[in-house]
Amino acid sequence: MPISNKRGTFAERLRALREKKGVTQKEVGDLVGVTDAAVGMWEQGKRLPDAETIARLADFFGVTVDYLVGRVDDPASHDPSTPPWWHRDTPPTDVELEEFLKTANIHFDGAPLTDEDKEDIVAYLRFRWEREKKKREKESKK
Repeated sequence: MPISNKRGTFAERLRALREKKGVTQKEVGDLVGVTDAAVGMWEQGKRLPDAETIARLADFFGVTVDYLVGRVDDPASHDPSTPPWWHRDTPPTDVELEEFLKTANIHFDGAPLTDEDKEDIVAYLRFRWEREKKKREKESKK
């Protein structure tokens, strides 16, 4: 009996991610130290890998464990401390960045951020967001 839930099975997601990345069951097995037959059993919904292996699979495919096991529907969703704009294709607005700085409760040496500190962090976040976007675009072309 397949291991499933309302958002789809681990088996379906694993197979779809593997096919999208263009790798074989053997290549996935080699990556995590199991046989291609074991990967086949996972994709058929007859077995589940252990938690450490699921985490390695998620890292390899660039998704979260929560997505892989069906707890969330967005493969790019990350922990709740990651702002939602981090993984989208449009840059964050000034309002979103300011809100992030307010809710992140960032301090330097125990003191609240100065306006200059905030400007530096906003500039850095914009730079990192651009790099992440380029990385996602490059990976999607593979």
